[in-house]
This record gives sequence, structure tokens and C-alpha cells, in this order.
Amino acid sequence: MKKWFLLFVFMSFQLVGQQSTFKGKLLDAKTKEPVVYANISFIETTKGISTTEDGAFFMNISEKYLEGKVHISCLNYKDTIVNASDINKKTLFMIPKENVIDEVVISKRVDKSILIDKIKRKVHGVHTVGMRMLAKYFPNTKKNECCNYVSKVAIYFSKRHNKKSKFRVRVFDRDEITGLPKNDLLNVNLPVTISEGQLQTEINLSNYSIEMPKNGLFIAFEKLYIPFNKYGNDIEGESDLETLYAPVIGFTKYNYKKPKERTYYYVKGNWRKSEFTKISRFRKFAPAISLTLSN
Repeated sequence: MKKWFLLFVFMSFQLVGQQSTFKGKLLDAKTKEPVVYANISFIETTKGISTTEDGAFFMNISEKYLEGKVHISCLNYKDTIVNASDINKKTLFMIPKENVIDEVVISKRVDKSILIDKIKRKVHGVHTVGMRMLAKYFPNTKKNECCNYVSKVAIYFSKRHNKKSKFRVRVFDRDEITGLPKNDLLNVNLPVTISEGQLQTEINLSNYSIEMPKNGLFIAFEKLYIPFNKYGNDIEGESDLETLYAPVIGFTKYNYKKPKERTYYYVKGNWRKSEFTKISRFRKFAPAISLTLSN
């Protein structure tokens, strides 16, 4: 392993048939507004695309993929699985979720905060072909008893391939049975833009009153598969190339004791635990994400 780069490639090598255009548009079923930055993934493959600011999507792809199904996911909308051919060159109307807003109790504030997982070591780049989201788990511990509201999130990036690009930040609670990310705690479409060469960004979430659940939460980096983010192709010489998208999120070493599993990724329509803990040289690595909690 080169010290400056950790490589994670989720791909399958398949024979390429005739090329075809896969395009269409996603609109809100109620408002008819564009569904922005929805992720459209071909089931059981790493192929996919995201909608742009006008709800449109476009990609060139082998015709064989159009015979399968796609999984469509987007913040505040119900996940949808449809035949690829049913949305190709068509408009699909997405059904929004009915979000219930909890009662907000206003109390006297004392300015206290705590920084969890401060980045102290070198940040390594992680190449993420086929992965839609990468999440880091933050447990609720005695260390943060004074502060139980999400204030800020800082995300660090690799020096390599860091062009001007966009991503989306998500916050999830933890499923009590599976231990995987489950419900969105941040019900706001929050895309973030970084400039070329920018190695760190801080997102202020203090206005959204996100309380740390008893069993912890996940901060997730969601990659957007839009033309604005393209920076190249993977594996030169292969006939069925995977397009690469910025930004390249960073990983760094930590000295976690319990729980050791902090890294989770969303690929092929499902959340999965990282395999890090099974590989000795990667065991101490986790996403370079820090969290500030306040009271």
C-alpha cells in the first residue's frame, strides 16, 4: 500500500455490448419541481448516474444494462426500483416522504462544545468507484455528556484529483437491530461545493437541531455522479470504463477501542459494514470526518 493512497474499487468486469443512451428526468410528484442530485443505480452493478440541478440525467451505457432494473434514491423521497427501460427517455414523478417534525423545546443555552475525532494524522485518498455514500459512525459516549446537538461537521479530502466539485452531506440514525444507517436526521438537501485543491471543508449544522440519538449517529459523504464532478476514467485499456468523480474523500488513522467498526458504505442499493477490521493494515483507518457537538 502506498502511504499516500488507499484504493477501494467496487467493480465488475463485464463484456460490453452495443452502446446506448440512458437519459430522462425526475420530478416531484406533488410540486413538479426537479428532484436534484438523486442517485440512479443499476441493480447489482456499480453503474449509475445522478440527476443535475434540473432533475435530468444522461449517460452512455451498454444496451445490456437497459434490460435490468435501477434503484433510485434521494433525500426526502421514497426509494424506488423500476425497469431501466421504463424511465429511459421519459419523466418519472417521485413520491416525497411525509416528514414529521418533532416538537422543539427552547431552553437556556450555555455555550459548550466538544470536538470528536480531531484530525491529527496524515490524510490518505480513497478512490470510490461504484460507491454512493461513505458513512462514519459516531457513538454516544460519556465524553459528550455535556453536548448533545450536532453543531459542525468537518470533512477532509485527498490532494489527488481534487478538482472543483460538489457532494452532499447526510446524517443518519442507527438501526437498533442491524447497526446500519437508517433514517435521515437532516431532512434538508445540503450540497457542498469545494474549490480545486481544497483539502478540508466545514459544514455548519447548528440551525437544524439534530440531537445525538442514544445509540449514536452517522455522518455520511454522498458522492454525486454529475458531469460537473467528472475527472477521468478508471483502468486504462478496459473496454467498459468506469467514470471517476470528485471529490476524493480522505481516510486517516485513529486509535479506536470500542466499537472498532466506524466505516460503512452504501453500494448497490444497500448499506454495508466496511471490511477494514478484517485487514490488519487497514484496521485503524476510518473516514477523515470530525464532529463538533454543542449543548
